[in-house]
Amino acid sequence: MKSKTLWACLLFLCIATKAFAQAGYTQIELQGGYELFPDMSKKSGVALNLGARYAFDERYFIAALLHCGINNGSYEGEYAGETTSLKHTMREYMLGVGPGIYLYNGTDQWIYADVLVGYGFGEELKASEDSKTWSLNGLATAVQIGAERQTSAGWIFGANLGGYLVGGKVRPAVCLKCGAFFNIF
Repeated sequence: MKSKTLWACLLFLCIATKAFAQAGYTQIELQGGYELFPDMSKKSGVALNLGARYAFDERYFIAALLHCGINNGSYEGEYAGETTSLKHTMREYMLGVGPGIYLYNGTDQWIYADVLVGYGFGEELKASEDSKTWSLNGLATAVQIGAERQTSAGWIFGANLGGYLVGGKVRPAVCLKCGAFFNIF
């Protein structure tokens, strides 16, 4: 039964996927990469994104992004004269939408930029006896610039450089991406 479901999903993807870029397409993509957390005890983190774009024409599009930033760090401190390691973690999330532009739109290659505005939430936690949790809830923004290339099979691969403003702190990120075009609208 599971293999029939898998084959049905693959058939749907093959039918729904367009083989070339054009006005009116919807692109759905997964992104993942490195995110810098300059205000955390551990600076390196992970960015995971689910993105979508709808192109109005060959130059302009609207984008949506669900962003997740993860940082698992520790804070070195002293407790009762002993050196101890305390947890210092952050989970940041953002849901945003906004306009975008294709700076270069080739047959199977694109360079684009977008600006997204939305709602950010999550928390920063320092675990100790006097634990404090800082909320990241509020206005959030993201800016991305990236390059993509479409394969002959219809899949899109690329990379982007961006920055996220969630909880009042700017965090840059570099992500790799994989996506496809769909006939959704």
